[in-house]
Amino acid sequence: MFNSKVVVRAGWGMYYDRGELYSYLSLPDAQSIAPGGPFGINQQLPFVGAQFCPTAFPGSFQTCSSTLSNPWGTTLAAPPSGNPNTVTIPVGGVAAMPNAAGLENGDIPFYLGAYARNNKLPYTMNTSFDIQWQPRNDLVIDIGAVNALGRHEIIPIPFNQARIATPTTPLCGPAAVCANPSGSPHAQFYTYGYTVQTGTAANGCGFLTCTLNLPNGQPMQFNTDGGNVDERVPYIGYSGASEQYTAAGISAYNALQVHVQKRISHGLQAGFSYTFSRSFDEQSALGLYYNGSNPLDLRGGYGRSDFDRTHVFNIEFHYELPNFAAASSVVGKFVDGWSMQGLVTLQSGQPYSVIDYSGAVGSIYYSLNDGITNPIAPLAPGCTPQNAMTGAIGNNFNFPALKASCFTLPQLLSCNAPNAAQVDGSFPCSAIPPGDTFETNFLAGGGQRNIFRQSWQKRADLSIGKATQITERVTLKYSFDVFNLTNHPSFDIPIDNISQNLAFSPFPVAQPPYGSSTTPTLASGCNGPSPQNGFYYCPTGLGQTVKTIGSSRQIQMSLSLQF
Repeated sequence: MFNSKVVVRAGWGMYYDRGELYSYLSLPDAQSIAPGGPFGINQQLPFVGAQFCPTAFPGSFQTCSSTLSNPWGTTLAAPPSGNPNTVTIPVGGVAAMPNAAGLENGDIPFYLGAYARNNKLPYTMNTSFDIQWQPRNDLVIDIGAVNALGRHEIIPIPFNQARIATPTTPLCGPAAVCANPSGSPHAQFYTYGYTVQTGTAANGCGFLTCTLNLPNGQPMQFNTDGGNVDERVPYIGYSGASEQYTAAGISAYNALQVHVQKRISHGLQAGFSYTFSRSFDEQSALGLYYNGSNPLDLRGGYGRSDFDRTHVFNIEFHYELPNFAAASSVVGKFVDGWSMQGLVTLQSGQPYSVIDYSGAVGSIYYSLNDGITNPIAPLAPGCTPQNAMTGAIGNNFNFPALKASCFTLPQLLSCNAPNAAQVDGSFPCSAIPPGDTFETNFLAGGGQRNIFRQSWQKRADLSIGKATQITERVTLKYSFDVFNLTNHPSFDIPIDNISQNLAFSPFPVAQPPYGSSTTPTLASGCNGPSPQNGFYYCPTGLGQTVKTIGSSRQIQMSLSLQF
């Protein structure tokens, strides 16, 4: 039947990644004396010494008095000791590893990024199987399947994330429960990322002069990272945003591939390819941020990869027109040698999540300062990924791609709050101070990562060319190229970063009987004609598409002489 023109191929391979350590040591929240971004961590104390320019007079903005021959002065600073407890910030001499008392006085914790010493090398196991059939001399059909499983993939995981403190399980250090809370003046009995106030300036309140008191009589704290976040971490002095790049991630890719190729005959060469694929992981990019909400629940962030494309179609062709006159004739120089090439691509859009960095998600862990995760804004009850989308592309301001009313925040309430039973039942309500209605958790149980997908992307390119043989060794080539032939826009993902705490305020005002605010905590009617904002606002800009992928139609011509 197949006339011995069938080839079956199969393969399996295991491929290790070398593990580029320097790529991971780039904590976005770098120490205050060093820049963030690439190589930001290994530029900080205590791993390097800090050499500062001598100054002509003291002050925050100092004038350097060094010379070009000695830009950092003539006396070198002490070499790094490797012990963060001995490090001080050169300007002001403040300890880089403050204790609890220092944190309560506003000292900045130490931001650390490290590569886990017990990491195993990341690797993938790749499997492929395909069948190729040649029904004609100029036609080949190939059908195959590809599978790839990734293991030990690098994920930035905080090793010092703030924990949950309650009156019965207080915290004062690395232990799961403070052994001697009465003897620990800085023990924490409650969990909060906001420092709630009882009034505003209109009530005669100044900065932190009207702070809400906890049931134990202590005022709410205001640490550098917000609330009492810095005092609920396992290792006091290190920031809760300190990361350890850990080989713990998994991924899976499966694809069905079909390719039909017609080799050139009668002037025509063409090909058609289709790929149906699914890609899942917990961390798509070699990035600074964990892609899900709670980085201590990696499996809860398992979802479609950022680069997942379910369907990809490609059509390419090349056609050479036949010669109409003798090659040596004058007419042949003009009418012969013409060709046309084209490429058409049609593919599914990329998936995306809706995220909120403003404290509306995960405030008890990072307050307003979540610089290491992508906190996912959960869907409201009754909403699904399908009905949360309006069907619009989002390029019209009046018709966003997503419904604002379909997104909420994972609110946490104290036990005496009227609606405490309606919020996350897995969280102890005794951890939230009475009067604090502003705290939020991560999405309980994880999920909802990359559950939306941008619109399809389409593009067609066309090129018309002519080759004129002037002599045996000289050829004149002309090309007329049109990119994005139909001038069809391929839209990028809509705005997926919302700020429900629009002002990024760490000092909400409590409502009676704990405070004077008449503003509700939550917004209402966000998709109606008269939305009502509270301390948390209705999502703004949600689902607006403001960027495209690729360019508009571009036309170019070229003429070249080859000899």
